[in-house]
Amino acid sequence: GNVFFPMHHGSTVFSVLSRESGDSTISIYRFPAEQMCRFSTLLTHIAKTPVRVVNLSMGSDDYEDWQCFETAARNLPDLLFVVSAGNNGRNIDVDPVYPASLALQNMIVVSSADAFGRLGQGSNYGSQNVDMLVPAEDIEVIDHRGARARTGGTSFAAPRVSALLSRYLARNPAASIEDLIAFLSNRAIPSAGQHSKYGWIPDPTDDFGF
Repeated sequence: GNVFFPMHHGSTVFSVLSRESGDSTISIYRFPAEQMCRFSTLLTHIAKTPVRVVNLSMGSDDYEDWQCFETAARNLPDLLFVVSAGNNGRNIDVDPVYPASLALQNMIVVSSADAFGRLGQGSNYGSQNVDMLVPAEDIEVIDHRGARARTGGTSFAAPRVSALLSRYLARNPAASIEDLIAFLSNRAIPSAGQHSKYGWIPDPTDDFGF
């Protein structure tokens, strides 16, 4: 983004995560922006902390942006990355977006649905690269000024899943990455169409299945 027009995107994403993650501790890291290979250092640091789930509400069309991230993430199998699918209105199995389209076993890709499980307007989809949808089309956020607003999109779907996982881990601290993915896939309800691999989770704020 333009440094003269900051979006403060992380603040609104954080407001969703903090509201739904219960008593979990949240660690905030600055996005390395124009020095994307700093992701290697960033992820290595995260791996030395108690953090288990990493929320990434971001992406781009350029694979080269994410090569260092991909290498680092692949070498850190005990971290689970929850990634937004993007808001380009396209099938990312065919027309990829990164990091959502990376072939990582320790990554969950989330797109946005309305309250009835229908794909959100402009939300990306894909039966191979998008794992699930959660409602995030009309969600309250708090911005960097403390002002409340309503917005939507896949950037706000991802922290809902990250928060669900954080609450699950609070009850199941020994859960492996495979356990976390199995928990999510079991919570998802298969839906019509080819929008995602597992379907959608109607309400990620309840503790069903814990």
